[in-house]
Amino acid sequence: MSHLFRTDASIYEIIPLTVNSPKTIYDLAQTVKTVISKNQPITLRAGGTSLGGQAIGSGVIVDVSQHLTHILGFSPERKEVMVEPGVIQDDLNDVVKAHNLRFAPDTSTSNRAMIGGMIGNNSCGSYSVYYGTTREHVKSVEVILADGSETEFKELSSAELHAKLQLQNLEGEIYRTVIEILEQHGQAILDNFPHPSIKRRNTGYALDELYRHHQPFNPDGKPFNLTPLICGSEGTLAIIKTATLNLVALPKHRQLLCAHFNSVRAALECVPDYLAFKPAAVELIDKATLDGTLNNREQQQNRFWIEGDPQAVLVIELFDEEAENLQKRLKNDQAWLKNRGAYAVSMIAPQDSNKVWEIRKAGLGLLMGKPTRQKAVAVIEDAAVPVASLPDYYEDVQALMAELQVGCVYYGHASVGLIHIRPELDLVTPEGKQLFQTIAERNSKLVKKYRGAISGEHGDGRIRAPFIKEQVGEEVYGCLVKLKQTFDPHNLLNPGVIIGDMPITQNLRADRQPKQLLSPKLDWSADLSLIDAVEKCNGAGACRKSAGRGTMCPSYQATREEAYSTRGRSNLLRYALTEPNPLEALSSDELQDALELCLSCKACASECPASVDMASLKAEVLYQTRKTRKQSSAQKLSQLAIQHYGSLMKLGSILPLAYNKLQSLTLVKRAMGVDERRQLPKIQPQTLQSWWQAQIPKPNAEPVLVLVDLYTQYQEPEVGKALFSCLQALGFNPVPIFMATSPRALISQGLLDEAFNALTQIQSQLQQHPNLTQVIGIEPSELLVWHDEAAKLLKNELPPKDFLLFEEWLLHMQQQGQLNTEKLKPLLQKVWVHTHCHQKSLAKQSDVIAALKLIPDIQLQTINSGCCGMAGDFGYKHYDVSLKIANQALLPAVKAAQADDLIVATGTSCRHQIADLSAREGLHVAQIFDLATRDAT
Repeated sequence: MSHLFRTDASIYEIIPLTVNSPKTIYDLAQTVKTVISKNQPITLRAGGTSLGGQAIGSGVIVDVSQHLTHILGFSPERKEVMVEPGVIQDDLNDVVKAHNLRFAPDTSTSNRAMIGGMIGNNSCGSYSVYYGTTREHVKSVEVILADGSETEFKELSSAELHAKLQLQNLEGEIYRTVIEILEQHGQAILDNFPHPSIKRRNTGYALDELYRHHQPFNPDGKPFNLTPLICGSEGTLAIIKTATLNLVALPKHRQLLCAHFNSVRAALECVPDYLAFKPAAVELIDKATLDGTLNNREQQQNRFWIEGDPQAVLVIELFDEEAENLQKRLKNDQAWLKNRGAYAVSMIAPQDSNKVWEIRKAGLGLLMGKPTRQKAVAVIEDAAVPVASLPDYYEDVQALMAELQVGCVYYGHASVGLIHIRPELDLVTPEGKQLFQTIAERNSKLVKKYRGAISGEHGDGRIRAPFIKEQVGEEVYGCLVKLKQTFDPHNLLNPGVIIGDMPITQNLRADRQPKQLLSPKLDWSADLSLIDAVEKCNGAGACRKSAGRGTMCPSYQATREEAYSTRGRSNLLRYALTEPNPLEALSSDELQDALELCLSCKACASECPASVDMASLKAEVLYQTRKTRKQSSAQKLSQLAIQHYGSLMKLGSILPLAYNKLQSLTLVKRAMGVDERRQLPKIQPQTLQSWWQAQIPKPNAEPVLVLVDLYTQYQEPEVGKALFSCLQALGFNPVPIFMATSPRALISQGLLDEAFNALTQIQSQLQQHPNLTQVIGIEPSELLVWHDEAAKLLKNELPPKDFLLFEEWLLHMQQQGQLNTEKLKPLLQKVWVHTHCHQKSLAKQSDVIAALKLIPDIQLQTINSGCCGMAGDFGYKHYDVSLKIANQALLPAVKAAQADDLIVATGTSCRHQIADLSAREGLHVAQIFDLATRDAT
């Protein structure tokens, strides 16, 4: 387990002593006390998306993300909520949204960022110019101190503060030290801390906040409260048990403007004056980030608003209580921005605003996923300066990068003086490491020149800790050290973070490089190499979203185990590939177990901002380790069955009743590793091929190739019959290509030599029809192999054909004016639609809906489901996990459907999952069109 937690989203890697995942708040307290009693360092870890290396450590990692995810109390009237530290920001907002409330900070990682981590880093998000930081929205925290004692930091009256100062324990010593530091050094702290106009700043500890805004130092200020000091302390002062947060009302009306500029400087120069218009957010996206979306399948559809080729875009959001007033402001601001140099200012419809924000939020992962060893490194990305100084600071950094001949990308929060500046470096090389060090040192001086904050929202961590003394001076730094020593006398709480002088080039994850190159079967040249494909994972953790927010990763959503996320598997893979004996490491039980629960859903290839393709990586690893990994007799027999699946189906079709009875025997299921609660798909009495041979082609109809998979041939011939009948009714003659094998099943098992042969065989069949250029696929997983793995296996020597799913073909023909939609009669039934995972990732889920809408009067209901949980043979072997995945969205939707409603499930696995776990039948799209074309002439 320790290998999974040796990295976060930073450039660092440290092997922990052990990892603990407490199940309750009581367990958390007991764990911390036990660790402290052993004098072991402790690091609290939430989502593990920290960019400064503050979520890793050499001691005990306490992971709160798996179990400490509960909302403990919610009072809509007081606009207050109490949470455990592992609650995800978006999940919290979903709960309170019903009361028109939200937790104000809005981080780019909001679908996996956890409250504990947000407090630790004092996270901010896009709306900090409007709402401020996390610090302004945390009322109190229950904490465990460094001696194992527990207390609550909250607002104190004068009498309560006096009582705290009299305590003869660690808590009392903390209060006395804080008061003493502020009394003796308060003015020096104000003079040397970042400029007070900077909303985002984490430099050191927030002593200036207490001195400037809290009693007794400000008689008119807030009651004294140590909570602001915990916000931004990165787990170095105390361990958070629970937090009480204040909530804000959702804005009644909101809308975006996107101002396009020909330079970053021009965009930044207009921001200081624009703040007078009271925007809720002003975010900068530079050309590098925008260009990164060009080749990302998920983000391509979000680019509709981009006009021309901007060097920079300001994404601006306005809030207003009145709709009419909002429209006036938008038009006024649009004109003002054009007058100040924007060549275009798009006004975004409210329903499309999330698409713009998705591009902004995906920025980091898109940059890190580029196929290059020059990565956009987090080192100076978190500096904030006064907004008026931002253009000059940006220009200074540009000059520095030009001097050092380093490429750089720029994006971030222009409204609050924070642009995420990421130099492109190769930290594997000595030259890259030296540039990394030089840039950090030179930038520290630039930040101090503008009285900025060296860390604005990502935290000091390990990467900025050595520069804090330079930023605040000797006297104030001494105050920070004294504060840390008082809270944590034995330096056990996240040591080396914030207060530390370890060189920033130490413990780099880039120091682990492949020792022995393998000979991959798949072509990884598009990613440079196999290890580069693994290294695309930057730890940002988009794979750790809660269920209902996408398909990736189904097994993680069901178990919340780090090992079953794309990030977890990538970390294990990277570790194995950099071991002296990679084959032995790839065959380890830990890695093989993690891959065993990968459903190969392909969602990571599109939903991961860096496009990490774990399904292909899994296939490669299984191929590499086929002789060295441990396998049970059931696993070996199952793999053998899949290897010869086509032959078994053909043989079984001779005596289907006997075959079906044999495979249903408990003894056979056990031997194959199939869960006894599962019903295996049956071979039908008549195969599709034998039925088709008796059919009469339609005279003078246009021929079209149809790729017929094994499942349609033997187990679901009714799907093939419906597709063939529908094609004929629409004026086409199907020309079937009956597959003898399943390339998809072979690839999923790592049988890549066999898959290569299978694809070559299908190629030969297709080449017999040189004049037919379109190939219609029935089963998404089999057809989409030709969009993906076929190129990696056949080295891009693909047949000159267009491989289209049935619904894609329908839309294509309709757009070409070659589809007679008058043949489609009305269908008055409601149709619920679930789309296969591979379709969501490698094609367009929307095409299914668009195609079905060609049928008159059809009523469609999209099921907001991720993976169905079956995924080929996965659901037969891992019943409980499969059931849990299905119950997240698919099965509740199926149960909600009325008895006479129809349910579309585009994949054969999906249909079998529905049949096995409910009393309903799932249909293929072709079966719906067959209903709509029956009796067509």
